[in-house]
Amino acid sequence: MEWKDKYQKNRKPTYGELLNFFEPKIHDLFVSFDSEMRNRFKVHNKYHKYMNTHGWAYGYGRSYNCELLTVTVAADCFSVLGISVFDEKTLNDALLEAENKYKNGFEQYCADVSEKRRKNQIERSKKRVEREKTDMGKLTENIDLEKFNKFKWAKKASRSDLWRLYQSDAKGMTNEELLDAVGLTFYVRCKQAKEVRKLMERGKILCHHCGAVLQAQSYTAPIKCECGFIYTYREYRRSCNAVNIPGGRATSIFNDFIVKWPACKTVSQKMILIDWLIHECHVTLMSGEEGRSVCVNLIEGTLKQISDLIIKLAYS
Repeated sequence: MEWKDKYQKNRKPTYGELLNFFEPKIHDLFVSFDSEMRNRFKVHNKYHKYMNTHGWAYGYGRSYNCELLTVTVAADCFSVLGISVFDEKTLNDALLEAENKYKNGFEQYCADVSEKRRKNQIERSKKRVEREKTDMGKLTENIDLEKFNKFKWAKKASRSDLWRLYQSDAKGMTNEELLDAVGLTFYVRCKQAKEVRKLMERGKILCHHCGAVLQAQSYTAPIKCECGFIYTYREYRRSCNAVNIPGGRATSIFNDFIVKWPACKTVSQKMILIDWLIHECHVTLMSGEEGRSVCVNLIEGTLKQISDLIIKLAYS
């Protein structure tokens, strides 16, 4: 069966289905080609598109606007830049053609597209800021600014406190007052994060001044609390993210700490739990995964300052 007949326009195949479509020899050739694209030219098979003549095709690029080439599929081969690949020779021919196209200004093309996108983003941001400034001015004409969007996020742990705590523990004389202060700081911040993020998922916020739960009517409409403070959901959410309130892919780590901290009764139990949390910070720093490490959610300072501390704690 032809590729375009097997997977019609309303049925986009997965990458696995693409590989399974090929007979073993073509499968191996395509895997080799795919690897060369990723390793040699740093382009990826991410940009599917449907072509009336060939069915689903695969663009290799760095974005939708930075495509190096398109691969089309047939029953007994795949085609690249006009070359049908069905053996080692045609694979090498296709890779050579791809290399020629790459050398013909592809990197500069990507840089130009990226710069244009950056400038457009800057311009859009300027317009958005001006629009929001005008809207905010109208919104706050009759609002007491001393009680408008005033947030009180739980603080992060001090780097110096952490260092002093670990030094005291290393000497066998754990500073219990410091231990409780650091642990409670982590606990309060993680607990607040769990509460506010759970509410925000339902379009609600927690008043930072009286603890009332408030329902947002829209993204920008004022949310008035009986205690006198007023918020907008947009600025509440922005503020939450700006101060790195815990969340995201490490949520389970924060939630585990919330459960375990109150159950710790001895100095040893508390220190082991804090050390576990610091270890998780170290793991996410060393993982190489995209996104911020757990440590910036919990410890004050720049990423470099926190990283230096975590590594120091891990190896000293």
